[in-house]
This record gives sequence, C-alpha cells and structure tokens, in this order.
Amino acid sequence: MTDKELKDLVASLAISNKEIQTTQKELQASQKNTDAQIKQVNKQLGEMGNKWGTFAEGMAIASIKKIMFDVFKIPTVSQNVTKRMNGETIEIDAFGYENSNINTAVVVEIKSHLKETAIEQIEETMANFTKFFPDHAEKKLFGMIACVHAPENIKSLLRKKGIYLTVLHDDIFEMYDFKDFTPRDFNQQ
Repeated sequence: MTDKELKDLVASLAISNKEIQTTQKELQASQKNTDAQIKQVNKQLGEMGNKWGTFAEGMAIASIKKIMFDVFKIPTVSQNVTKRMNGETIEIDAFGYENSNINTAVVVEIKSHLKETAIEQIEETMANFTKFFPDHAEKKLFGMIACVHAPENIKSLLRKKGIYLTVLHDDIFEMYDFKDFTPRDFNQQ
C-alpha cells in the first residue's frame, strides 16, 4: 500500500467515524423524541381509561339505584362515598342501606371490564367497611360488582365468593342470575 493510498484510507476512516458519531447523535435525539411520544400516548390512554370508567359508573348508577330499591328494598343509596379516618381512606362507588325492617347494607364496586383485581378490591373494602362505618356493623352486609363485561371464569369466582354481580344488558345493568348462589354476609365472618 502506498503512502497516498494509506492517507486516503485514513481520511476515509476519519470521515466514516464522523458520520458514525453524527448518526449516533441523530439516533439518540430520535430515541428521546420517540420516548416522549410514547409517554404522551400512555398518558392519553390512561386518561381514556379513566373517562371510560367514569362513563361506566354514570351508566350503572341509575340501574344500581333501581336494583337497590326494587330487589333489596333499600331506600337510601349514595354514590362516590369516601371516608377518611386516622390517615386511611375508603372509597365506595355506590352504597345503599336500610336500618329498620331488613337492616341491610350493600357496597357496590363499578368496573367497565371485570378482572380478578376487582374481586380483591371489593373483598378488602368489605373487610374494612365496619372499621370506617361502625354504625352499620350490626347490619347484614353484602358486596356487589357492577360491570359492563365479565368473563365467565370471573363470574364463577364471584358466585363462589358470594358477591352479587350486575352486568350491562340492553343498555341497563341487571342482576346476574347465578345458579346455586348464596350471598355472603360480610358481617358474619
């Protein structure tokens, strides 16, 4: 290899090295831009999920009130009940109770798509309920989940756990007709 060929090769390598460095900087900038876009899309998806949950709650509440009045004979129904006590908080999507004749309370969790985590959530709420609401400790206490969609395996799990289920049917939420269902009184544990 001649001196000229060697100098040309070194010059070519220097140019290639600069091109590689430039390309790396461009890729890093592009990656930052992509990361920012992904973060924005994730934020928008989260906001859409929250809106869908709020929509499901809005659709469900009128049906839940009707079920409380007609099926459970419960005249007092509240939605979005939150209580804070000793640094802890309990949040309930809907809650109904009756003091005199049937002495019953029903706690409702509303979900768009029912997952096993919702069952865990309502069980935790039920376990802590009388700590936050001791005036309901002597009542029969039932749990209910209202949802737009419920997979069969989750329905089966709810039935076994004695938790009522209401599902969307023809634009209203209706009680799901479990076979061999025994509702669980969470105050009789």
